Amino acid sequence: MTDPIVKKVNVACDPDRAFDVFVNRTTSWWPLGGHAVSAGQGKAALAVTIEPRVGGAVYETMFDGARTDWGKVLVFEAGRKLSMTWHPGNNADAPTRVDVEFEGLGDGTTRVTLTHSGWEVWGEDADTRRGSYDGGWDNVFGICYAAAFAD
Repeated sequence: MTDPIVKKVNVACDPDRAFDVFVNRTTSWWPLGGHAVSAGQGKAALAVTIEPRVGGAVYETMFDGARTDWGKVLVFEAGRKLSMTWHPGNNADAPTRVDVEFEGLGDGTTRVTLTHSGWEVWGEDADTRRGSYDGGWDNVFGICYAAAFAD
């Protein structure tokens, strides 16, 4: 079994705002030119959307306006938790899972924990895929998302 990826960042706001930025303002912080299906074609995506409800789609609006699905919202607890299937550009029939939890620390900051699991769906490629995502989440989540709260 391949271990899940776990990333944590502390952001200077309450959990409701941290959740709102992650879910409703994804395009403002997501690195559209490097971590998107469009980037594989050498162009930046136009947007990343997380529909804010259980069953909502997670998708990219590609450089040409086409839509490509990345996953589906499984859990939606505003200000607390978001869970979604994850398959940007591939493996839609056997996705991995991303869980994001928001915990107020009582000092005006929120710890946001991202856990990416379910690597078994990749079989023999599980460790390689996990390794690629491990570094990718360092950038997307650890740098880009965290930077959305810098003053």
